[in-house]
Amino acid sequence: MVDTYQMVICGVGGQGILTISDILTIAAQTKGLHVLGSEVHGMAQKGGSVVTNLKIGEELNSPTIPVGTGKVLVGLEQNETLRYIKYVKPGGTVITSETVLFPISWKKDKAAADKAREKIREDLDKFEARVYFDAEGLANEAGLSLAQNTVLLGALSQVEGFPITEDELRDALKIRVPAKYLDSNLRAFELGKNAVKKNI
Repeated sequence: MVDTYQMVICGVGGQGILTISDILTIAAQTKGLHVLGSEVHGMAQKGGSVVTNLKIGEELNSPTIPVGTGKVLVGLEQNETLRYIKYVKPGGTVITSETVLFPISWKKDKAAADKAREKIREDLDKFEARVYFDAEGLANEAGLSLAQNTVLLGALSQVEGFPITEDELRDALKIRVPAKYLDSNLRAFELGKNAVKKNI
């Protein structure tokens, strides 16, 4: 019997949150597990807030996750991570990219942006079980800037007790990702895995 594994994936539209959900769903179903999920999109799908609740297990009911019950949160953008961190239970794990996306108008005020970034980090630091890393930089290193989501997927594979193995995630990645982007995504997965291997 596999215990129900509850998780939250969040970020902004265009970062590939739903692709992560698809890969996790493929991997879980291939393994014979059930998956229930719910998605919420912001006012503008590209650039707006996007959050997915995902439950993986054998006997599932409601797809939504109550506040304070999720085992892990994967955040592609720090402000969104802060917005949804309340869904993680005490002792849970938060894996978040260091990326912070500001409105275009903020690009003219670097001091304000830096101050806001620092405040977000301070608030996130209040939650003890979290891992930060430069997912955007690792995606660029892999040769595909849009593979930040796959970097985070690699990091997720190292969370203790996660019900899907590295190999199962890679196999699902091969099914879901178009062939022309597969090599870059596989590199991104490995970079993400290695970046957090000693920190979780």
